[in-house]
Amino acid sequence: MHGSVLVMHEGTVRFGCGREKWAPFFLCYRPAFNFAFLFVLIMDNIITQTRSLLCEDFIELEADNLNATMEAALTLVVKAITTKTIPLKPLQNILLKAWKPLKGMKVQHIQGNIFSVTFNHEWDRKRIMVSRPWSIMSSHLVVRDWSSDRAIEELSFDYSPFWIRIFGLPPNQMMKINAEKIGAKIGKVLDIDFTSDGKISWNKFLRIQVELNITTPLHSGFHRSKAANTKSWISLRTGIISGNHRPASFRPGKGKHVVQGSSLSV
Repeated sequence: MHGSVLVMHEGTVRFGCGREKWAPFFLCYRPAFNFAFLFVLIMDNIITQTRSLLCEDFIELEADNLNATMEAALTLVVKAITTKTIPLKPLQNILLKAWKPLKGMKVQHIQGNIFSVTFNHEWDRKRIMVSRPWSIMSSHLVVRDWSSDRAIEELSFDYSPFWIRIFGLPPNQMMKINAEKIGAKIGKVLDIDFTSDGKISWNKFLRIQVELNITTPLHSGFHRSKAANTKSWISLRTGIISGNHRPASFRPGKGKHVVQGSSLSV
């Protein structure tokens, strides 16, 4: 910048050399002017001008909450976890055969490998949710509800429930509280299959249902501390739905989203 600033008014800065430059702010320059103050004024102006460029248009839309809530009670949304494209017709035929809805159902393609399933009876929907997990064409099928006030882009398909069997516990540790502790280490505990009449289960394993993050590895087990500074290995085995849609057990490490070698301590 050549010369000194003589006058500054809204829209134009006039310099001693005779040049003019547009500026959307008010300033008056003097030889002892505080440049820190100038910087603050400039930044405030930039922020103000930027805000005016933001899209702040809103549209008030109507919502049919009554009918949407009623239909949500009959609807599920599913996603096949696979890189292959799942066609609508084969998927619908397989689900009809596997789920056997009492009152029928309708499958609709949403996007990618995501589909909505609308039942004609709420009992069918509840039964399918309780019977999770499911698979389709050798791929895991995430089955979840769909709240009527959320767009499909807002739904997460990263979590799915699995039944976990805990092997290697002695009878004096076959307790419901230990099942809860172990389940909390690997996910969100949904249910505990504890059929013993007493406080201790004299069984081969404990069984819990846990909501797992299917994008992260599953713990294969943990070490149980014993007397004299020794330890033993407690293994975790989960159940999936095989190609014929019936539960099948496998050791962690043989599925797409699980690996061996992880450990827990409780």
